[in-house]
Amino acid sequence: MGFYTLEWIKGVFQKFVESEGSFFLEEKEVGFGPQHFFLALVHIYRKQDLPEIFKNLGVSLEELENLFNHQEFDFMYLVDLLRKEFSFWFREVLLHRDFKEENLLRIAWEFLLLEEQLRKQVQIPLLDRLKKLVLEAEEILEKGSSLEGFNQKQFLRLLKFFDAVETLERSLTERLVNRAKEVEQKLNLGFQGLTFSLSDEEKKAYHQKLIQGLIEIGGKSNGPLPKSKVNR
Repeated sequence: MGFYTLEWIKGVFQKFVESEGSFFLEEKEVGFGPQHFFLALVHIYRKQDLPEIFKNLGVSLEELENLFNHQEFDFMYLVDLLRKEFSFWFREVLLHRDFKEENLLRIAWEFLLLEEQLRKQVQIPLLDRLKKLVLEAEEILEKGSSLEGFNQKQFLRLLKFFDAVETLERSLTERLVNRAKEVEQKLNLGFQGLTFSLSDEEKKAYHQKLIQGLIEIGGKSNGPLPKSKVNR
């Protein structure tokens, strides 16, 4: 079972380690070592989940307090840069990949685990894109025009993703999703709603496997992450 957030974290962390202290984000060199860089990557997740993640990674509160007492501004600046990189990557995944039903629910679940502002960075541009596609589709229906030039794949990918998110957690986005469903039904593009959701037991199992994946990438649960090799 793969998690898309872990796929991104593993890829970026591996590139950072292989760079041997010469890693750049937006043409700015990262001055933190592997340990702190990995902790910054983990900040894509919700604030309320971080204590449990840090505990499983063997990161002590004393170590975190020392980091924030001496390097809070630089560290959070790094976190912001990484979140920006992730939001672009995640949007591209959703726009260009097709998912089976189980994987669709999993990526929707991972989306709901993202830090609040990061979630908005992902969600708002995609909702804007879906809304434009809905308006375009409504115009096609009104004029009886051809579907040639209409991005059906992107429309269906966004509809399926946000429908999966709404299946797991209702929000105001449901209005646009329902509007998109109405349009799709008239155009008969082949959309099929989800036939199942995730149980509490499945969500718990996902969460445990996500934690284990983070441990495998960045450290062990019974000890601290590797110490920094590069100091800021």
